Amino acid sequence: MKLDVYRSCSSAEKRDVLNTFWHTNVSASPRIHQAATEYGPYAALCLVAMALELAFVISFSLHRAVIIGAFAVLFEALVVLSLGWSLFRWRELKGPTSP
Repeated sequence: MKLDVYRSCSSAEKRDVLNTFWHTNVSASPRIHQAATEYGPYAALCLVAMALELAFVISFSLHRAVIIGAFAVLFEALVVLSLGWSLFRWRELKGPTSP
């Protein structure tokens, strides 16, 4: 899991990589497509870290500060949905896998 292609991209290309990764029906050059495929595992890993952090916040704040816990639960739901979408897009970008 290296980010060689992604790291060699310019700022404008990195915006294209993010657009390609997070949105469907985006036509991209092979270079941008490869960089988006490399970006996928790191996006998922960052979202997993955020989900774990929010779970920690939820576990402590629901007993002490209900409003903070409620916001954390809402953000947790958003992060989990984003994680699911990032895994879906990464699989889609990797292409069909043979059984």
